Amino acid sequence: MARQLLSLETLPLFDYGKAGAAVELALATVVRDCVDRPGVKAARCVSLVISVTPVLLQDGDVVDANVSFKVSPKTPPYETPARPVAVTKKGQLYFEELSPDNPRQSTID
Repeated sequence: MARQLLSLETLPLFDYGKAGAAVELALATVVRDCVDRPGVKAARCVSLVISVTPVLLQDGDVVDANVSFKVSPKTPPYETPARPVAVTKKGQLYFEELSPDNPRQSTID
């Protein structure tokens, strides 16, 4: 195949489609999160960072460059309501399984 100009249009052809596949996977990740958690109204994002590093000749001229892609899906964090726990002097945390609002509640076993 002939030499291609690197652009968003030719991204699926670059490096056997690895960067394009990464973008598609990241997009699927954020869409799946929207479907799984429709009540979370925060935006889901896909970031694409293209890094171009010059390759210098001995005389300092640039005739080539190395290109890398960093694709990052970002979804809102999973968050649960805060629940009280008992703290010991040893730095341990305890909870009461049958009484999540009172870690010191006794149960009859």
